[in-house]
Amino acid sequence: MTKKFLLLYRGPLQTEQTPPSAEQMQQVLAAWHAWKETFPSILDMGDGLLPTGRGIKGGVVTDGPTVESKELISGYSIVAAADYDAALVVAKACPILAAPGMSIEVRELAGY
Repeated sequence: MTKKFLLLYRGPLQTEQTPPSAEQMQQVLAAWHAWKETFPSILDMGDGLLPTGRGIKGGVVTDGPTVESKELISGYSIVAAADYDAALVVAKACPILAAPGMSIEVRELAGY
């Protein structure tokens, strides 16, 4: 039975970041397209997330990430796989891991 897994892309907080050049961006996009072609089990390439957001805790709305945060969730993808091992094979080949300090958290979707 195929399950769905969420790949959460985590990286260091960066207050200042130099945008990639057009050539660097083409290389990044080529790597992502190659990853998708290699693994048709990628159901949703997902998207990047902006570095800030809002949260609600105890009815209080806050800006995020908070000062205590040491890393940022920068994006996600969804893959289909038989189990965690198969999902990890897809995750290990993800081009995001080439970026400094990036990691991937793999979580199975509950499928309610």
